[in-house]
Order: sequence, then structure tokens, then C-alpha cells
Amino acid sequence: MVDSVAHLQADVEANSNSQACSEALPHIERFSKAAKQYKRHDVLQRLTAARLQKNANLSGCLLDVGAGPGTCFAAFSGIKQVTALDIAQGMLDTLSLRFKDYRTVCCDVQQIKLDDEVVDTIYSNLALQWCTDLPRAAAELARVSVRGAECHLSIVAAGSLPELKTLGFRTNSFMNLAEMIDAFLGINQTENAQVNQAQPRGLPQKTWQLLDASLEHTQVYFNDLRSMLYSIKGVGASAQSQSVIHAQPKTAKASALALSSTQLMSKSQWQHRRKLAETMRTEQGLPLTYQIAYLRLKLA
Repeated sequence: MVDSVAHLQADVEANSNSQACSEALPHIERFSKAAKQYKRHDVLQRLTAARLQKNANLSGCLLDVGAGPGTCFAAFSGIKQVTALDIAQGMLDTLSLRFKDYRTVCCDVQQIKLDDEVVDTIYSNLALQWCTDLPRAAAELARVSVRGAECHLSIVAAGSLPELKTLGFRTNSFMNLAEMIDAFLGINQTENAQVNQAQPRGLPQKTWQLLDASLEHTQVYFNDLRSMLYSIKGVGASAQSQSVIHAQPKTAKASALALSSTQLMSKSQWQHRRKLAETMRTEQGLPLTYQIAYLRLKLA
């Protein structure tokens, strides 16, 4: 049982979600290898994608940030071209098999490999919680976008995954909604200068304007603890032992949305957590709670 628990922890760590920010990814190859299994564990992503697209104005040249294995935008007739951005090439390879007309860009959203002002709409579903420097990402998104571009985001927020803490796991901190808004509205002057260095003189600096922001409570349910732990890969979390965390670079420790136990679980520890999880069971299954921030912004 000890070996099987260790394999579970390693598997969950190795199969994390598509991402947009490289500083949170000490093992990018593992994220790429996880691409083919992604759809088995994307329950939350499908829920938030439906909510994000419900009132979205998606048109023109769309940039999908943290695209993973791809999103179908066929319902939006105004979209002319989709550019899928992800840090994991394996995710983009999987995407290309299904969406052959999508353009793919393998890079960090904090250093986007696109020319200035080539994007009309930005879409990002559960990817930007990885960013260690969200203002920098906001500045880069402004640089590659035309004035008037709209930005539609869903981001995992503070207060998520309380059940895991009850079960004796530890989660890193998520940003709160106010911090996310400040990251876009409070781009500092240095970053603004970088964004606008290619702009004709006399034009005002590009700035993000907030059109709408909300924080929504979302629960997903699982048959057992094992499937719950596997599901956290969908938001970039990972289950790993404390010793692994100490061995990671400081930047990875600080930014990764890591889920960790205090030590590699023994058979008895695993059984204890399974029993504890069962006390949380509802008619729908074992609950896992997220706070999801939804932001809609416009570039002026």
C-alpha cells in the first residue's frame, strides 16, 4: 500500500494542468506528458468554461491563454483566428490533433512570443493562478492586444480547496479578487512604458478597464479520495511529499499551487484520510470547493 500511495502522489504531481507561466513549472516535460489524460480530470474546467463563455464577447483574432488540449469556439461566429498559448508543448500537440486550424504558441504569458497589437480578444480559463507576476502578464497581454480588445478570465481564488486542508493536506495561497483586479488596473509605469514603447507619440498609454468582476462558489464531487486528488491537476495543483517540496527551487515553491502531505503517507495514514473523507460525503459524492474569480476587462 505504501508503494501504491507513493505512485498516486507521484502521478498527481506529474499530471498537472496546462499552464501559462513557466516560473511555476519545475517539470514542464511532465505537464506535456499529461496532455492525453487531461480530459479525464477536467470537470471543473468544463463548468467554468461554460460560465465564462455564457456572456462573453469573443471575436476577431482570439488568444486562448493556457489553452491546454484546446477549447471549441465554434459557437462564436465572429472569431476569425484562434491562437492557443501554453507553456507545455505536449498540450499544444494534443490540441493540434483536434483543432487543426488553430495557431499554437509555446511560451510563458509573462513573455508572449507575439508581435504588438495582433489580438482582438483574450480568453483564459483557469490558467492565470499560476502567474508569479500577474501585473507583468497583464502588461504583456496589453502589448499584444489592440485598443478596444476585451479580456475574459476565470482564475482560482483564495478560499479554494478547504476540504483538502481538513484532510491534512496543505495548499499554497491563491490570490484574492482584489489582488487580481489590482494586477490589471495597477500596471506600474515601467511595465506601461514597455507596453507602449512601440506606440506612436501623442497617444495615451494603454490601460485595462474593469467591466465586470465576480467571485463564485463552485463545488465538484467525486466518488472517492483518489479521484479527488487526481482532479486537482486541473488547476495546476500537485500532491507531493514535504521532502520533494524542500528540494524544489524557491520560486517554484512560492508559486506552484502545490498540494502536499507532511510526509509520504503510510498505509495507515492513507486509510485514515480515506475514512475522514467519507465523513464529508454528500448525496452527490465527496465535495471539493473552489472560489472562482471571473473578470471581464477592456483595453483602452
